Amino acid sequence: MFKKFFILLPLFVLTACSTTSENSTASTQDEAQLNQLISTTLKTNKPRQYSEITDKRLAKIYQEWAGTRYRLGGLTKGGIDCSGFMQTTFLKAYGLALPRSTAEQRHVGKQIQKHELKVGDLVFFRKNNHVGVYIGNNRFMHSSTSRGVIIESLDDSYWAKTYTQSRRVL
Repeated sequence: MFKKFFILLPLFVLTACSTTSENSTASTQDEAQLNQLISTTLKTNKPRQYSEITDKRLAKIYQEWAGTRYRLGGLTKGGIDCSGFMQTTFLKAYGLALPRSTAEQRHVGKQIQKHELKVGDLVFFRKNNHVGVYIGNNRFMHSSTSRGVIIESLDDSYWAKTYTQSRRVL
């Protein structure tokens, strides 16, 4: 059974990746339908959820990166880690160069209390090993190790339990 699978897999990949001008429109429609399906079925990771971000610069970044998978050390659409996503976000949105690592980012700017959070503040979790950016309404965007670039709530039990600090860098 597995032999047949491994023999047919390359053939399937080759035919699935080939396109002609006739089927490129169909594949674009299929891709649009797939994106719609993904958007409606994912409860916490809605790639079109950027409309809830009040800062238009951050909304544009999220629209561009939503769903990009997590990759340790990554800085591209092929995969990006949390500190790389913050570095890219702050550079593109605000023209601010952040250090590359979470360990360095946890020392930039001024430490603030959780109740003082404003859009654009950094939020840190799990002994400061994870970072995201606050987008308002007790929500933040980040590159999750399990779900890629998403928006989540600080009220979620996991994030509430592992929250460590916030920093204002703007």
